[in-house]
Amino acid sequence: MSTDMLLDLASLVCLSLGGFFFLVGAIGLNRMPDMFTRMHATSVGDTMGFGLIILGMCLQAGMTLVTVKLIFILLVVLFTGAVGSHALARAALHDGEKPILANDKGVLAETDPCEPCPELRDRLAEPLTSETLDVQVLDRKGEARPSNS
Repeated sequence: MSTDMLLDLASLVCLSLGGFFFLVGAIGLNRMPDMFTRMHATSVGDTMGFGLIILGMCLQAGMTLVTVKLIFILLVVLFTGAVGSHALARAALHDGEKPILANDKGVLAETDPCEPCPELRDRLAEPLTSETLDVQVLDRKGEARPSNS
């Protein structure tokens, strides 16, 4: 086998596995019982799928500027995907969404996330920092005046 055939075969395997992970993530999105497990299934499937597809495209592009651009795109997607999933989960917990976990009898039931971690209750009771605005009200002279809150 020549080197080109091996690169094409490795690229085909990476692209196929990437598509498989995307498909599994989509199935997980439809089959999982609550928002947290759905989010986990899609984020893991998308991260693995996208990484493998980018790797397959890098193998096809060779050592060119296209490969560098693909790696930058991969890094951006990896960072933004993790941050987005974390923000979505935190907002859902703050909004009162409860994860569904198996109880002692193996039956799925809603659980209070604050039971195993009591300090979480205090953190969830406070508003997110993005919800609090520190606004300075200026008077006509441009000097800050105290707010009414």
